[in-house]
Amino acid sequence: MRVNGCNSVLIAASEEDFVYWYPNLLENIRQAKEVGLKVVLNFWSFAGVFGGEPPSWYLHMHHDGRQITAESKEPVPAACINQSQFRDYLFECMERVLKEADVDGVFIDEPHWFPVLDMSEFTCVCDYCQRKFETEFGTPMPMTYNDQVKEFREKSMDEFLRAMCAKVKSVRKDIEVGVCIIPADIEALGTPDWDRIASMPDLDVFVTDPYYHAFGKDRKWAIDAARRTVSTAKKYGKKSQLWIQMFRIVHGEEAAVASLVPEYAKLGVDSIYGWCYLANKGTVIASDEPDLLWALVVKEYARLAHRVGVKGAR
Repeated sequence: MRVNGCNSVLIAASEEDFVYWYPNLLENIRQAKEVGLKVVLNFWSFAGVFGGEPPSWYLHMHHDGRQITAESKEPVPAACINQSQFRDYLFECMERVLKEADVDGVFIDEPHWFPVLDMSEFTCVCDYCQRKFETEFGTPMPMTYNDQVKEFREKSMDEFLRAMCAKVKSVRKDIEVGVCIIPADIEALGTPDWDRIASMPDLDVFVTDPYYHAFGKDRKWAIDAARRTVSTAKKYGKKSQLWIQMFRIVHGEEAAVASLVPEYAKLGVDSIYGWCYLANKGTVIASDEPDLLWALVVKEYARLAHRVGVKGAR
């Protein structure tokens, strides 16, 4: 990665990595630091609350901790962020690794509610959420999606993220905390208030991932989202970060994707990352031509590094 113009690595650690591969996780972090890479840790797909594909040990062991749908009252494969048992589990994992490994940052990846197909099945209406809603609004929680439910979900996510950021800072104040929000307006996932997220006191880096291929948008949409990201971050005195989609890119689109690196750099973004290493080669979400895509992206990294006079580009 150093040879290929990178100066930072995001290590996506799943629950399986904490349960089974933990010594290797610590060793990966140590080796990355040893070669001079900045290390950012991502609690990848933990309990179905964050972005990523890995399954969850928490959900397997805590059936009563899942989000519940409004209409069918079914549990779904995602933890309720309002329940203390999930927060305790997540925060214990966070505290353990942050005390034992020399990481530079924590990346909170696409926090979201469970993606239901219709808002009649919005989450979460578990007993805990119903009690919390009634305490805050003075009325029983409706089982039909409305503005109050939307506000409750947004406020709950805001409280959860603030608590997560504060937990990181309670372990080590110098760890940079970034929150990556999904830029597309997808109501089921919860549409975040950019200003509310960016203004959180313990947030250091405001992040979005304008994956225009994944969201069915165009390149202009990605650049507009990127521009808004940089502007929002600057408004609250935060660093900005943008992500390049390197998964499921069809052949012929490689150059267009790679050219986003200099486009984003021109906007004044503080760091640029790509998901993920080697364009996901060897995974079920690999791009059609992962070697070509990776080569083009790291070529742009190297050009950017040379222009700004550093040894690598994130």
